[in-house]
Amino acid sequence: MRALFAVVFAFGLLVGAPAYADKEADAYYKEGLAYKMEGKVDQAIGSLEKAVAKNPQHGMAWASLGALYKQKKDLPKSISAYESATKVITKDKTLWRNLGTAYANNSQNDKARDALTTASKLDPKDAEIHALLGTVRRKLNDNKGAITELEQAVKIKADEGEWWHSLGVAYRFDNRIDDAIKAYEKAIEISPNESRYHFDAGAAWRRKDDPEKAIPHYEKATELDPTFSEGWFDLGFMYKRNHENDKAIAAWQKYLELNKGKDAEGGKRIEEEMTSIGGTPKKETPKKPAPKKAAPKKK
Repeated sequence: MRALFAVVFAFGLLVGAPAYADKEADAYYKEGLAYKMEGKVDQAIGSLEKAVAKNPQHGMAWASLGALYKQKKDLPKSISAYESATKVITKDKTLWRNLGTAYANNSQNDKARDALTTASKLDPKDAEIHALLGTVRRKLNDNKGAITELEQAVKIKADEGEWWHSLGVAYRFDNRIDDAIKAYEKAIEISPNESRYHFDAGAAWRRKDDPEKAIPHYEKATELDPTFSEGWFDLGFMYKRNHENDKAIAAWQKYLELNKGKDAEGGKRIEEEMTSIGGTPKKETPKKPAPKKAAPKKK
């Protein structure tokens, strides 16, 4: 009888906390949620930490802690909380997605891939999870896998410009330039004011040695973001390739102004390119020091 009691008691410890602990944990959990609703993050965390101390199997308290730690930019604690939550609540795609995202933000891309794969298996039609998986797989140099996930994402939900852009980047790394251009054009159609989308489309057309198609994208990129030094750099080369030397010189001069004090090697190259087509890099005239004021005469 004692042996049986010992087994039952041990099993009880494994499967959960005593009833009174559950009640106390629930009370702290509800208190934490109330604080969270009021925007009192630190108090919410304090109450939720008490909840999981009373009942380490309180999955919802762990899940809420994961979100709050993330809000506080404490990734290690956020990850630990989401890990504890998914051990208890094993079939919630949102928890696995949040855990995967936290891993990715902490540069733990192998674990991010595994967590997001679990999330995707729980809901294969969740486009956002496919898109996140695509991004993580590209970071892991699994470009084929990235393309598969991103293609699935845009198939399910076709109105996210960022996903089309990411797909274009993956195609470019796979040397599928025509497919990359189509993806970039789709991204631009959805979000026409993203300078990076135009820049990457221009770069793809540049890879195809088609300055007529590349130039409008580079021009748009630098129009949307006049501080986009890479855009001015590439635009100058496309103007030169198109025998528009005056425009090339002007674009490169803009690059030199933006690049001042940054990439010395890049600056030197552009100065040489400008000189080769008859341009003269403009140097800033050093400002003369202000004249010193005469000391007041003693009376």
